[in-house]
Amino acid sequence: MPIYFEHDLVPYETSPLPPGPWLVLAPHPDDEAFGMGGTLLLARQHGIPVEIVFVTRGERGGDPEVRTQEALKAAALLKVRKIHFLDLPDRGVYKNLDVLTLKIKKFFAQKFETIFAPSFLEFHPDHRAVSLVTASMAPCWKRVWLYEITRQGEANRLIDISPVFSEKEKLMACYASQIKMQPFLDIVRALNKTRTYTLKGVSFAEGFFAARGGLLTYRFASWLKRYFSFP
Repeated sequence: MPIYFEHDLVPYETSPLPPGPWLVLAPHPDDEAFGMGGTLLLARQHGIPVEIVFVTRGERGGDPEVRTQEALKAAALLKVRKIHFLDLPDRGVYKNLDVLTLKIKKFFAQKFETIFAPSFLEFHPDHRAVSLVTASMAPCWKRVWLYEITRQGEANRLIDISPVFSEKEKLMACYASQIKMQPFLDIVRALNKTRTYTLKGVSFAEGFFAARGGLLTYRFASWLKRYFSFP
């Protein structure tokens, strides 16, 4: 089908939250807050059970103990059900795809309705590696939502986070060590503002690409080859 108009590439209305429980795959402590913190705050308001898996402790971007404590603080604010640390090497996840796959398989027995992972189009190799593993396991999940952290990806779902954006800023502030290194508050604010381009009456939004699990790898097969050419 030809793509002629904006609405063929991005929604013109917001979407409801997907069903829970949720499992959120975060390559580093802070990705869950910066990428989809507003949506997680809405999940808290709606009583959706959430578990977060931190793939690494982000030791290449700071003191891992500090980052762990920041993650615990953010999780407490979100009132998530449980958090997990897989302890893969920061900036080395792409070298350990088999290990990551085995670790994530342990969550198959739990009945998560929606799995969240970073977009295929993220810059950081750890983000793309987690996305790749999620895609390879997609048929095992009911639905997969890919979220944005540092750049826009493909999006077919937009979540209105306007009512909780000020609280999202407080959530992001839990990661003080990272905010000192990069202007993440400004970056995320800009990204969430840009996501309102096709929306009326919405101040801030988070973008996702949602797919039924079995369709994810098929829909992005050509992208996988291009974007997962790791050194």
